[in-house]
Amino acid sequence: MIVQPRSRHRALAAFLSFLFPGLGQAYAGNRRLAALLALPVALLVVLVLIALAIGGRQTMNTFLSASFLTALIGLDLGLMVWRLFAIAQAGLPLPAVPPTLVAPAPDDGHATRRIGSTLLVLVLLLATVGMHAWAGMVVGELNATLEDVFGGNTGGGGAGAPTPHGGVNGGPLNQPEFAWDGTERINFLLLGIDAGGQRTEALTDTILMVSIDPVAKSAVMVSVPRDTGFMPLPDRSMYPEGVYPKKINTLSTEASLDPARWCPDLPADAGEACGLRTLERSVSLYLGVPIQYYATIDLEGFTQLIDAVGPLRLCLDGTLNDPTYLGPGDTWTHRTGVTLEAGCHDDYDGQYALAYARARKGTLTMPDGTVQQLTDFMRAERQQELLLELRREFAKLDLIFELPDTLRAVGTTVVTDFPRDKAGDLASLLPLITGDDIRRVVLGLPRFVDPPLDPLNNYILTPRRDDIRRQMERLFGADQLQGWYVASDALGPDV
Repeated sequence: MIVQPRSRHRALAAFLSFLFPGLGQAYAGNRRLAALLALPVALLVVLVLIALAIGGRQTMNTFLSASFLTALIGLDLGLMVWRLFAIAQAGLPLPAVPPTLVAPAPDDGHATRRIGSTLLVLVLLLATVGMHAWAGMVVGELNATLEDVFGGNTGGGGAGAPTPHGGVNGGPLNQPEFAWDGTERINFLLLGIDAGGQRTEALTDTILMVSIDPVAKSAVMVSVPRDTGFMPLPDRSMYPEGVYPKKINTLSTEASLDPARWCPDLPADAGEACGLRTLERSVSLYLGVPIQYYATIDLEGFTQLIDAVGPLRLCLDGTLNDPTYLGPGDTWTHRTGVTLEAGCHDDYDGQYALAYARARKGTLTMPDGTVQQLTDFMRAERQQELLLELRREFAKLDLIFELPDTLRAVGTTVVTDFPRDKAGDLASLLPLITGDDIRRVVLGLPRFVDPPLDPLNNYILTPRRDDIRRQMERLFGADQLQGWYVASDALGPDV
């Protein structure tokens, strides 16, 4: 009768192969199989470490590309199968001889230990499946999020379909294709779109230009208040003076409703593209700097993003009370308003953080009892502060529990025309828009705009062009300004 030799601790061998394929086989003395199982995984680890060591924008671009992420899901599945085999082979080996020829072992507790070892191996197998399923899910969510976020640069309607930026099949029409070399200053137009509640039109209530200098590792934020009027236009084709005589927050909507007049070079159904392009051109002229890309944020969906990342730490100098604020469940005829306490608080969830960023009517009661009227300029400053705090929270993101929900929230909230194949470039810029040394400006009263002449009937602010020019020169240098509005003394654009 043939007796099978007793193997070493199978549970330990399985655990070692759970840590790294082949370790359990080496522990059991099967070095050839150990090398066969370990070598491919070790080679994969070395390749990853080399890629990370090389780093660079192009490496990150590759890592975030659709083809790489799709291949990564397949690799995750293959690695899972490889690890399952290694764990099972180490912890649940097949009998070397037919069971009928194996001498029965005395019942001295070994059977109980074998059952315990088997259960532990099964737990390791289930944990392996769970780990790889989670990793595959996160990679899939990341790929889907990137597709949604960078959808502003993807033609979605077949040949000749317009993009939100105003291009056809992924190419912008309002400027040559911008090829960022990693050293130039790059400017983004960040737009908060308010289409919630019972609104009949989408208003651009947040207009913020973010400028990043990757060499100096500095950033500038410039907010344009929503009530600013008389914004410059590229030509006189729409208005004789070459300026938009209404509030800037309605410009995008007006252009999108009549793209045939505002954007005759675009297809007739390119309303959204026309609106965004028109607004981007106007703000660029107003600030005197080229704007290469835009990003839109759905303010209603913004609450989900904050809840996924937050809560946020936000500060107020006094108690904010806006009885006109339209909160969740409110209607235009019945509003509960909002009150935010003075001081810094760490518990701003999505709804209250959105109120922090949107409230603009009512009062701010200071600790000494003085009362200030809320303004759109105060709101713009709070919006800048909220974005900075949100960026800090992203840096502290819990990659296990918070990442999947955060990716879904980002995908439903943010859209940009920054090219998907340069997503790594964008990721390299994000760390630069943190810290307290960011230069922040709100082009509001009293320095940069004059108050309305008839505020009760038409609350529209008139730009103080010379003061805006001087501010932009301080921020960017006089030789860097361009366009007819602040880079010259021209009365209007050329026809």
